[in-house]
Amino acid sequence: MAQLDFLQSEVAAIPSEPGVYLFLDDKHKILYVGKAVNLRSRVRSYFNKTKDHRLVTEFIHHFARYMDFLVTDSEKDALLLENSLIKKHAPKFNVRLRDDKTYFSLRLDRKAKWPWFTIVRKRKEEEGVLFFGPYTSATACRQTLNYLNTMFPLRTCTDSVLANRSRPCISYEIKRCAGPCVDLISESDYQVIVEDAVQFLKGKNSDLVRDLEGRMKAAAAKLDYEQAAMIRDRIEAIRTTVAQPHVTKNTKQDFDVIGLYRTEKETQLCVLFIRDGILTASSSFLFDNHHETEELLRSFLGQFYTSTHLPPAEVVLPEECAELPLIADMLSNLRESSVKIVVPERGEKKRQLLLAIKNAELAYLQRNRDNTEMTRVMQNLRTRLDLVRIPRRIECYDISNLMGTHVVGSGVAFLDGRPDKSRYRRYKIKTVEGQDDFASMAEVLGRRLRRGAREDDLPDLIIIDGGEAQLDAVFEVFKDLRIDQVDLISLAKARTGKRANTAIKRKERIFKPGLTVPIILDQRSPELRLLMRLRDEAHRFAITYHRRLRAKAQVTSILELVPGIGKRKANELLRAFGSVKGVREAQKDAILKVKGMNASLFEILREFFETRGHLEDDMGIREED
Repeated sequence: MAQLDFLQSEVAAIPSEPGVYLFLDDKHKILYVGKAVNLRSRVRSYFNKTKDHRLVTEFIHHFARYMDFLVTDSEKDALLLENSLIKKHAPKFNVRLRDDKTYFSLRLDRKAKWPWFTIVRKRKEEEGVLFFGPYTSATACRQTLNYLNTMFPLRTCTDSVLANRSRPCISYEIKRCAGPCVDLISESDYQVIVEDAVQFLKGKNSDLVRDLEGRMKAAAAKLDYEQAAMIRDRIEAIRTTVAQPHVTKNTKQDFDVIGLYRTEKETQLCVLFIRDGILTASSSFLFDNHHETEELLRSFLGQFYTSTHLPPAEVVLPEECAELPLIADMLSNLRESSVKIVVPERGEKKRQLLLAIKNAELAYLQRNRDNTEMTRVMQNLRTRLDLVRIPRRIECYDISNLMGTHVVGSGVAFLDGRPDKSRYRRYKIKTVEGQDDFASMAEVLGRRLRRGAREDDLPDLIIIDGGEAQLDAVFEVFKDLRIDQVDLISLAKARTGKRANTAIKRKERIFKPGLTVPIILDQRSPELRLLMRLRDEAHRFAITYHRRLRAKAQVTSILELVPGIGKRKANELLRAFGSVKGVREAQKDAILKVKGMNASLFEILREFFETRGHLEDDMGIREED
């Protein structure tokens, strides 16, 4: 490892071979990773007399103290190693992809006896398996699946539940499932519904509707009016559901289109996901202009596509790059099949590229408008609440429990008015017995502030869900830890009360240490709406965690009530059948296959469910069919 500024003799000692070079700071933390066909020549370019005007070079000269390098067998290996090191270390001056999205797809295995759609994160190419997507959120994926279940009555239960069901579930009763679990539909008729759903997802709605109309008329001619009515309802649902339109004119290919919009200081990228000619989703990314476009695109592609988010067969780029063959080879290795990278000059792909570029521009302009408005909101908050700093980073905390059990806390964080989910935190209450929200909140903030003070990681503003009492409890923690650089407020919910037989609407109130009178903001102001968004998000996050812990404990405790079944056997049963309901409906042969179960225990289990199975409902367990 060479120390900067190093001698020319040290540069001469660097080999003239492919590899990667690393610049490090005084603590040997990696600042920048680069690749080179000729390491010696590339490193020399940073220190020759000809000025390198790239911003990243200026940063390196200012912050770097050491340099190291790794030799590889080829330029391709250097590219792969560079990409791996960037993903692992996220160097400060490399292109860093801050992508917190998980990409979801719908999976359908046509080889299964009763095919059904499942939501998956990883697309693994298999014979007979179809994927639809990607979708940028689980919500969007579930909405699509909900549309499908409304129009096409396919099963939604798991294989284990399907195999052990003796009577149809409620989905059959409300006509959301055809009942394959108890042979209420033939395999051939079920496959017809599967193909209809596939046609719908592929956007072939006109052909599908024509086919359904023919089947409806045929059913009516046979006087099967119930079947005709079901098909009629399906046709109406397809027509009223807003299906994703085709965006390509002459192709049904799968490809991604990357549009780029560059300003003096920043570059906005927009990725359009086109599958089978349908625009399924889009994502936008913002980068500082520290790098040339070629390096930005190369690093972006290397970080954007992963083993859980595979590249499509073709990727459309806005500009030529000298290393396109290397990048295509890297993506092909990841996909385990050929990936083509193109820069179109005309035709349909060019039209899609212009659309992606336009979307990148609009995303950038909208972000700037949002940032300007949010800056004004935060400045107003600082003035109105008399805060020490502009509250760019705000955290909000809440407590959730049920009669003093499973007490948990939550902390959510917003940065510049947007959720920063990497800073969300959950807390199990450790030192407080029973229901004491004040002490629980004090414990949570004590743990948070001690860690923040130790790691120099504190927000500008902390919000507590509650009134004066909650605020006082937390303020004592602030005083004990001598935290004076963070503002603290509490937000009390608006409530309706009665005074002299008249309904009184109390407004949202903001309490602050040292003030005897609450601060009342305009109830429709964006400043108050921002605080309420944080409060509501903290409440949602806390109650979700609380319900998860409670449900987990309750599910296990129900099975543990069965004589002879302890925690270990209860967990094995849940693992095999997915839920208490699945265990209750399982057949004897299936139960006996579970580790630790025997005929005697099966009889005890059956008797328990027949005589005391109502406890499942009494304990508040909600199970999805």
